[in-house]
Amino acid sequence: MNKNKNHRHSPLWVCLGAAATLGMLTATEAAAQRRIDPGMAYEDLTQVRDPRVDASVPNISGVWSPQGYGRRIQPLDGSETPWQEWSKRVFDERAAAEEAGTPLFDPTAACLPSGNPRLIASPYPIEIIQTPDVIYLLHETHHMIRIIHMNKPMPPVESLTPTYMGYSVAHWEGDTLVVETAGLIRHTQVDEAGTPKSPQMRITERYRKTSPTEMEAIFTLDDPGAFTAPWTAVRRWNQRPDIRLAEYTCEENNRNAPDETGVLRNY
Repeated sequence: MNKNKNHRHSPLWVCLGAAATLGMLTATEAAAQRRIDPGMAYEDLTQVRDPRVDASVPNISGVWSPQGYGRRIQPLDGSETPWQEWSKRVFDERAAAEEAGTPLFDPTAACLPSGNPRLIASPYPIEIIQTPDVIYLLHETHHMIRIIHMNKPMPPVESLTPTYMGYSVAHWEGDTLVVETAGLIRHTQVDEAGTPKSPQMRITERYRKTSPTEMEAIFTLDDPGAFTAPWTAVRRWNQRPDIRLAEYTCEENNRNAPDETGVLRNY
């Protein structure tokens, strides 16, 4: 993939995928930029926020870079993933194929989005734009935009059109943003290691700043179609006001398309 890692100098706008969203985010970003003094200290830059958000609401806006990276999302308590029989078989078959040097098809090799919950564990930065009614998560990976509706109930799941990101609603519980997501499509993986999921998956994320410049998300995956019980994992980020999201153009180097047997062609 053509992946420009020069985050510091790449503009924000490259990550916006639709004209309507671009117009709205431009206004929000401009409001924030007017509050930035080039001479501000690093600690002050982390406090820039949309002035429409009540001062009592925790501020998680800004660019966040992940702490570390792992291909698998695994239970936080160190236990084994509570597999259904079929999901364990699928995971083991994928691991064996990779070990043999004939990895099976990953949808992202065709430039399909990672989707949730895989994006939670992405090794690339995210930018959070926080408004009173909606929180936007701009993912550098595949230029995905996640929309989180604030203080609204989750619609009936059967009314949702399944999507890569799902439908997300959230509310604050003290210093913690609690996000619930449903309506996820079937054909994405939980992680890069190939943990499968089903359309029944629901995700509950709890975002909390653990220091002025650090944030963690403890998230629970509840998928009775793929697992025998809900299980919880964690991801952590550092705030990075000194960088901007970079261009991510998967389509320019589609080098891992599968052959007729479903095995990736590496060239």
